[in-house]
This record gives sequence, structure tokens and C-alpha cells, in this order.
Amino acid sequence: MKLKRIVIIGAVASGTKTAAKARREDPDAKITLITEEAQISYASCGTPYFISDIIKDSHSLIVREPDYFRKMLNIDVLTEHRAESIDLKAKNVEVKDLKTDQTITVAYDRLVLAVGASPNIPEFEGVEHGNILTLHNIPSANQIKSLIRQKKVKDALIVGGGFIALEMAESLIAHGINTRLIIRRDQILSNFDKDIAILVQNYIKTKEVQILEEDEVMEFKADTDGNVTSVVTKKQTLPAEFVLLATSIRPNVQLAKKAGVEIGRTGAIRVNEKLETNIPDIYAVGDCVETAHLLTGKPVWIPLATTSNKHGRVAGINITGGNDTFPGILGTFVVKVFDWTVAKTGLSENEANKNGFVTETIIVPSNDKTHYYPGSKRIIVKLVAEKESGLLLGAEIVGDGVVDKRIDVVASALTGKATIEQLSKYDLSYAPPYSSPMDPVITAANVLRNKLEGKTNSISPLEVKEKMDRKDDFILLDVRTKPEYDSGHLEGCLHIPLNELRSEMDQLDRSKEIVTYCGVGLRASHAHRILRNAGFEDTKFMEGSMAAWPYEIVK
Repeated sequence: MKLKRIVIIGAVASGTKTAAKARREDPDAKITLITEEAQISYASCGTPYFISDIIKDSHSLIVREPDYFRKMLNIDVLTEHRAESIDLKAKNVEVKDLKTDQTITVAYDRLVLAVGASPNIPEFEGVEHGNILTLHNIPSANQIKSLIRQKKVKDALIVGGGFIALEMAESLIAHGINTRLIIRRDQILSNFDKDIAILVQNYIKTKEVQILEEDEVMEFKADTDGNVTSVVTKKQTLPAEFVLLATSIRPNVQLAKKAGVEIGRTGAIRVNEKLETNIPDIYAVGDCVETAHLLTGKPVWIPLATTSNKHGRVAGINITGGNDTFPGILGTFVVKVFDWTVAKTGLSENEANKNGFVTETIIVPSNDKTHYYPGSKRIIVKLVAEKESGLLLGAEIVGDGVVDKRIDVVASALTGKATIEQLSKYDLSYAPPYSSPMDPVITAANVLRNKLEGKTNSISPLEVKEKMDRKDDFILLDVRTKPEYDSGHLEGCLHIPLNELRSEMDQLDRSKEIVTYCGVGLRASHAHRILRNAGFEDTKFMEGSMAAWPYEIVK
């Protein structure tokens, strides 16, 4: 007998997508969607842009009104209702009306948990004070926007250094608010490698965002009305009339746990490729679910709107009798940080090493289009590969040029399990307004190929800084022109322009390690090869050179 009663708990992205797809697959099923919120389908990812006034009206963030699902899709929508418990034997859900406190029972043949995730509130002293908020939906965005419109906020503190923190820093700066980020570590973007994260961090500081590194909130102080006025950290006390808690989120698994649904080792609901839980006829989708990483095969919890929507489609097919699968994710994402775009796909170098890969990496700055075309801008590409096989493992790309299409190229290559050599030969589009004949991704792949094949040897800017801090006995060789050198150079370096290197190399000590650098790495690589061909045994070039150097320079 055809299953008819479908109940979906949760909405927003995965829940509404599941409901809509299920209706298209089965026009006769009785579908009920239950959500605690008043709105069921909205773009929470757009809330920082509403707060910054790029989007003028929060109503623009609503994708579909509840009545659309009721009237157009014939779905029974219960807004402002909370699922309290699941009776597995009777196959029904006990649901509480949050407006009336009345309880109803909704029967199901197939049940989908799309309960999402919630902000994780740190246990700081005074965290309950007024104007200490999170950003996770339209009502919270309206609350923050209202506070800003009152023009009572001169100083704001953002706790955290992830996507929301960076987007909100831009939003607050747009309103002329003194904005500080506080992070426990020495870098923002904890899922990025430090060499790329620090570049973004330095850029943000140029936008007048203060970053309190390796610091921690100890206490919030409030005025007589109970509203926050200042923050006490491990290092100092600072004013703050508004605090955004953007530390982390956690999957909502309480209802699932109570029903006996298996929770995976990431803390999110465990599902198979069909998005089925361990309990027959119960599925789970979206931010409450862990899924397999396509490169490691291990379960990961990386909550993204893209994944939620794909989950909804797969679940909508399967709960109506179809047979679809969701193979896993790469964790691909992109975020706007002022005028920069910051993106990542696959594994960072650090993540790959932790997962047992022996890696080789490269950092390559490039122009996003031909250098002579007006508006050409720089992006910095970091590629990660398995050393022995050359298998592509991941990429981090940042800069004020076109980043998004490059990260999508790498994501596609990762999905196809491409090697660095294969990526270097991809047939990508070219015209001067859009790219260069050798796209930045292909250029980076070629430089990494040279490294993998032993044709070149390089060192990252972070490794160079570590050598300088240890006071290692090595030669740091600047091969740029004299005017470039005079405009700013690295402390303790020796200067020989590239066009003079062949005639001046005898002044270099062949017994010492030599690290060459230039503007973006190209001339440094040439210098490294010249020295190697001349018999210098220990020579390297600094990847990305000055373009990727995140520390102070001598002027």
C-alpha cells in the first residue's frame, strides 16, 4: 500500500525543500510540516546584508510564505508549533501549539527530522545581560537592526572569528560602529590554514576592525537597566554596548535522542546515503545531520545551506517511494569579507595531515584576469595535494578578484578525484575580461606539479618567519628591482636583482641555505632555478613572496 502520511519537523531550507519535493513526487500524500517559527522559508544567510542595509527590508529574505505551501502545494503547515516527542510504536508525534499551549497528535507513515542547529551560548559571566545577542534568523536580525537604528551603539564586540563574525564585522563598520573581534587563538577562520587566514586577518584590520588575538571573555558588565556596557577580557576591559555571540552552533538533536535515534560521533544525527536514521521510516536532513566527507570517508558535521537543500531533494524522493542517495560533501563555501572573497573546498593542509595524508602544498598569487585589462585584481590560491600520488585534496582562495568560480572549479575536480596534473590541463574558458590564458587555478596547479616532480623546491612565508624567529643561519635573497626593494623588504635580507644574479652569485655562500623571494613568487622561482642549475645545493623560493607575506616589512 502506498504510504500517505508524511510529517516533517523543521522548516527553513531542508524541511521546506523536503516538503516541496515530496509533493512534486506524490500529489496525493498528506504532508504536514511543523515548525516553532512564524516563518518557514527564509534566507538566514542574507541577514548580515540586511543589517548592513544592502538589503533594505527583512521581508525580502522570505523565500516562501506559509500560505504558499498551504494553498499552492496543499501542505498542512503548523507554524509556532513544537514537536515534543515521538511515539515510535504508534508512529505519531506529540505537538504543542506555542500560542495556546494546547497539544495535538500527528500520525505519520514517514517522518523527517529537519530540526537544524542553534547558537551555542558560551557560559560567560553576565552573558544574560541585554543587547548580548546571536544572529540565526530574521527575528534576531530585526532585533540587532533595531538596536543599531537607535544609534546608542558606539562600541561593539563580536565573539568569534568564523563566517558570521566576519560578515557582521563588515555590517557594523558600515554603520560607523567601533568594532572588535575577540578570538582565543591567533587566527580567525579556524578551518583555514594559518598562512591564508592571517592574510584575511591583516586585510580586515585595514578596514578598522580591531582583532583581539589570543584573548578571552571573562565577564560582561551592565548598566542599571541590565544592558551590557563593557567586557572584561583576560587582557583588558573595553566598552561594548552591543555584543554578538558568534562562537559556534550545535545540532538540535534533543528530540531525536529522546526517540532513540542514533547520534553520530560528531554530535549530529547519523544517517545513511538515503538519509535514513537507524529507526525505520525516520529520516533526517540539514544542519542536524552528519554526513560523509568525500575525501576521507569519515563522518563530518559541516552545516551549510547548500547541503541542506540537496538533502531536502534526496529525502523528498525517498520518503515518497523513490531511491536517491546523497554521497557526501567537500565542505565547499564562500564568504564576502568587505571587498575580499574568501573560499575553501576539500581539506586544508592541516586537516589533510590530521587525516593521515602526506601532503605537498603551494601558494600562488595571480591576477583574476589579464593584467592589462582594466579592473584586473589579485587572488591568492593555495592548493593541497597528496605528495606521492598527486591527488588533489583541497584549496583555499582569497582576494579582491574573482574567487568563487575558481573554488567551484577545484570543487568539481575534487568530486572527480582529479590529480594536480589533471587539474593543470583543464579546458577552462578565457577572454581578457574574464581570465588569463592560464587561469589562476591552472597556474597554481602547474607550480605545484613542478614541486611534486622535484623540479622546484619552495617554502611558505610562515616557514620563513619561523626560520627568522629562530635566527637560523640562512640567506634570504630579495631578487626584485632596487625601487621595489627600497619600497619595503624583509628584515635581514640580501638584495641582488634577478637580472644581476648570474654575475653576482659568487658573493653567495654555497654552504648555506638560500631562500629567494620577489613580488609574487615568479622571479623568486626563476632565481631558485638559476642557483640550483649553478650548483647551489640548498636553495628554495618563498611561495607567494611579498604578496603572501603577512608580517611586518622594513621600509
